[in-house]
Amino acid sequence: MPKSTRLLSLLLCLTLALCCSAHAEGDAFAGEDAFSEAEADYAEQPYAAEQPYEIDADMQTADMVVGYVASPGASMNPATCTEWSLISINQLMYESVVDLDDSLKPVPMLADSWEQDGKNWTFHLRSGVRFHNGIELTAYDVVRSWQALFTTAGDNPWFGRLQAIFSMEATDILTLQVVGVNAGLDTLYAMNFPVMQYNTLAELYPRGTGPYWFIKRDGQDTIRLEANPLWWKRQPGIHSLIFRRYDEAGDAIEAVHTKQIDMLASRSPKAAFSRKLKDLTSMDYLTMAYEVLIPNLSEKSMMADLRARQAVMYAMDRAVIASNAYLDMAVQCEVPVPPSSWLYESQSAYYYYSPERALQLMHDLGWYDMTGNGRLNKVEGVVLKEPDITLITYNESTNSIRENAANLVAAYLDAIGFRCSVRVYSQARCRELIKERLFDLALVSFNLSEVPSLRPIFGRNEVLNLNGFGNDDMQGWLDTARDTSDELTLKSLYSEMQLYIVRRLPILGLVFRTGTVLSNRSIGGMSALRGYDTFNGLEFVTGE
Repeated sequence: MPKSTRLLSLLLCLTLALCCSAHAEGDAFAGEDAFSEAEADYAEQPYAAEQPYEIDADMQTADMVVGYVASPGASMNPATCTEWSLISINQLMYESVVDLDDSLKPVPMLADSWEQDGKNWTFHLRSGVRFHNGIELTAYDVVRSWQALFTTAGDNPWFGRLQAIFSMEATDILTLQVVGVNAGLDTLYAMNFPVMQYNTLAELYPRGTGPYWFIKRDGQDTIRLEANPLWWKRQPGIHSLIFRRYDEAGDAIEAVHTKQIDMLASRSPKAAFSRKLKDLTSMDYLTMAYEVLIPNLSEKSMMADLRARQAVMYAMDRAVIASNAYLDMAVQCEVPVPPSSWLYESQSAYYYYSPERALQLMHDLGWYDMTGNGRLNKVEGVVLKEPDITLITYNESTNSIRENAANLVAAYLDAIGFRCSVRVYSQARCRELIKERLFDLALVSFNLSEVPSLRPIFGRNEVLNLNGFGNDDMQGWLDTARDTSDELTLKSLYSEMQLYIVRRLPILGLVFRTGTVLSNRSIGGMSALRGYDTFNGLEFVTGE
């Protein structure tokens, strides 16, 4: 579309939107009956105000060209989008009622304030925020977005957090009344989901309020976005963006090197080497993939003894494991709370590499090198036993990083006298063996939520409590944390739980996996990058 035509269309959008806004404001509503009237009136707004998609848009050149890896034709509709790279692109077009800051703490976004009374939360939306079609944001759009995301169940990454919301109602144009399932901060975190203009929800590309709006997606899955002139913050420094799809991470990384694209966000181990090149700028981001050793706590395993678990932690140089096995795309962490989180307890960095300390703990258990061959032994009756450890794990579909990490763990245990055997199975078979307690240690990965909760791992009968750990103290902390909205109290509870984890070792934490943004130009302005928001702050990068 020629620029003059586009400008004329935009002016028409704004004119119609202002008429729509004046009409809607005359129908302030509260309660179900008035809400139904407002919904009907809202649906009658002139839909000609939509921002049109560009049929003849330039799909070759833009102020910045970004690569992404995804399946051909994958959905971009937030309600059905499951590929992390497309979810990150969507974050440039959609905003949420509540955002998460650098420390994963909830902060205002489309809401400028809120109040809480037990399970009841009242959110006050910003006035004057417009969708990409020029229509003003209302509380009704938020309600319908929540419903759309929730009813598609596991077809989007927001479904898990949305289950913390029991009900949501618009009590007037800019006010939301939300009832949480619990009285804790889960409800606040649950309000971090993409808000879409309600009568575009059924479209392939619903309208959002974000800094960029959608222009076109062609047959090669090349996506063009342009700066949203209606955005409620200052205008983006980069006006136009093209996102170019690749089938494989290796091809996308090569495209960065050859300057076919300007930038790429990748979790691939292949990106680890590119981070060290002088002609590229890189910025790492934390994912919620947590790598952990699960000990068998049943009596038939020597890992049932706390001292043996402590010996394993002291025997490993986790810095070397993060560097060599995970290719420096990992951050050491002994607890399942990201080190960047406001809830992280720094004193949980408890174990240091000390083979001597590990050996002393094994001596306390009665294990000594009685034959001089470097193996630990213990006499039981007339039998001389060795500490045999079975470590099971599984690989990812694209690499054997976890198997490499397991072999490195085994080498550290061998060095202090264990006999450690690594066995690699499918993920499903690993889960079966863990359930049947046919292992000593299992190296697995937990894909944790941004909503802070240790319940799935340490709560009784919870889905990630793989070794059946149960403890009254931990259960009490978990129950209290679930219904605590006071930040100081919650931080104190999390501190208690993290210190308990490293002292009692129901799990043996290793690392959080990371990804990296590679760019052959400055990306200053980007910050607080996360697994599902790898382009956060791109709107503040200056065009060069």
